[in-house]
Amino acid sequence: MRTILLDGVRPGETTLSPRESHHLLNVLRAAPGDVVRVTDGSGVEAEAVVVAGSAGVAVLRVGHPVRRAPPPTRIVLLGLPRPALVEETLILGTELGATAFWLTRCEHAHPGDTRVDRLDRVLDGALKQCRRTDRPLLLSYASLDDALAALPPAPRFVGEPGGPPAPRDTPLPAAVLAIGPEGGWHLDELERLVGAGFHPLGLGANILRAPTAVAAGLTALMPTDADSDRMIAVANAAAGKAGPTSVSRHVRRSQRS
Repeated sequence: MRTILLDGVRPGETTLSPRESHHLLNVLRAAPGDVVRVTDGSGVEAEAVVVAGSAGVAVLRVGHPVRRAPPPTRIVLLGLPRPALVEETLILGTELGATAFWLTRCEHAHPGDTRVDRLDRVLDGALKQCRRTDRPLLLSYASLDDALAALPPAPRFVGEPGGPPAPRDTPLPAAVLAIGPEGGWHLDELERLVGAGFHPLGLGANILRAPTAVAAGLTALMPTDADSDRMIAVANAAAGKAGPTSVSRHVRRSQRS
């Protein structure tokens, strides 16, 4: 089902923004009566029916909103590569469950400016394509030290060719993955990462481009079905519930999409 982004998902009729109207009417070729999926990127989604589409403006009738279970936290701390690689990284990372991208200036970072408005559009497109309901957060940091100082408590990994595999003894409800730019992290930066609690994470034997490295790292950190059920069981127990619910099935479907 095709996905449309709204500013907020509320029952009733809503008029789409010019950009989303163009996407729905001219790219997706939707017509009155067609059913689409809407989300606002906050974890809420609903089905909606196209009720009008003329003069470049689309109107939807939105049904009852549903809030989906939040995914495991996955922060990608990315040393800035070339702009084209940043965009590719955002697309692949969104598809594979990244919940935040921290774009970080470092020794080997690409010197050009980061066009946040364009990257926002890239994230929107990736979100709609992979049918996620939660939009990854996009942040920029002027230095690696600034990014490290802002990191929340969570297991931390830095991608390393030939490094050890991801731990599988316990599920990781949150994790941080650091991937360097073209040329990799400078030796001093690697020392600061290790000093900040980062552990090497194997990404295979070959040298990878930043987008491929992020994809490999997120895949290595992706919860298994058993991990998802354990995390949900813990959350249910804390909330006074018992047993797996339909939420676990939704998490598994999200991971496989």
